[in-house]
Amino acid sequence: MKSNKPLLLLCSVALAPMIATNSHAGDWELKTDIEYTDGAVSDVTTYKSGGGFDKRKIKQKRKTEVNTLLTYSDKTDIKGLKYILRVGHLFQRNKDRSLQLKEDGSLKKDKTRTEYDRISFAGIGGRYKIKDVLGADRWVLKARYDRYLHVSYGANDLAEDAKERAGDLTGYEWSVKADGEYSTPWMGFYLLPFVEFKQERLSLWHDDKRAKIQDAEMEQQYEAGLFLNWIPPVDGWDISFGPYWQRELDATRADDEYDWTWEDDERWIARLKLEYEAALPGFEMEFVIEEHLNGGDEGERQYNIELSYEF
Repeated sequence: MKSNKPLLLLCSVALAPMIATNSHAGDWELKTDIEYTDGAVSDVTTYKSGGGFDKRKIKQKRKTEVNTLLTYSDKTDIKGLKYILRVGHLFQRNKDRSLQLKEDGSLKKDKTRTEYDRISFAGIGGRYKIKDVLGADRWVLKARYDRYLHVSYGANDLAEDAKERAGDLTGYEWSVKADGEYSTPWMGFYLLPFVEFKQERLSLWHDDKRAKIQDAEMEQQYEAGLFLNWIPPVDGWDISFGPYWQRELDATRADDEYDWTWEDDERWIARLKLEYEAALPGFEMEFVIEEHLNGGDEGERQYNIELSYEF
């Protein structure tokens, strides 16, 4: 018999605002993020110790994500502090192109496949706004913890040499972030520094197609950046751009292992973000373009559009 704990957690997150005892009503927000990642092409040729041709591999990933999130936020008795309840669903489609070529350029193996992840999650977060600290107009401190109630993974649309995989797993993700805002001598221009740490864990899982236990996974990200923000003389629009630094550590651990096996990558990323707040109260839109300037994924681009409605 399956445990009802995930269902109870989901219900508690959704119903908590309805049974809250505080006298003022909080804010609901429905948000949808659509993101497309056009991964850089990796074309690597290796040679044998004697100098002869060994193999040539071409890899590229293209990913589409749709993240739907419903939040409820409300004030606390501490000035500037809000709590946030979160429930949502994330759909990911990853086209993983993997080719191995012979010396003459003809195809030797094709392991291309399409992977699908469907993640239902619920969580809690907080937001604390403070002013006149470190010379800033304001700082906003954010924290959240999302529990993956269910993760469904599958790989299909397989090329000739690719193997099918499918299974269910669990996990979680949490993050902390600080966003600052500094005025400049020029009207309408602001400096926006930020720092963030994020960690995701995915459990060991059983591959139903291959009857095999797959590795647990962990990812950690460190980010820091400084953006220039411009509020143009056009109602509702907001533009920010600039670089930020990111360090990503990926780890795997097999069922019979105690220690994690780590991979480390560091990069600079350029970002351009356009925000629009509609005249109709509650509606907002964001459009973001990012490009990896160096690192293992140099040349990778991400396009993101976010639509939100607060009520």
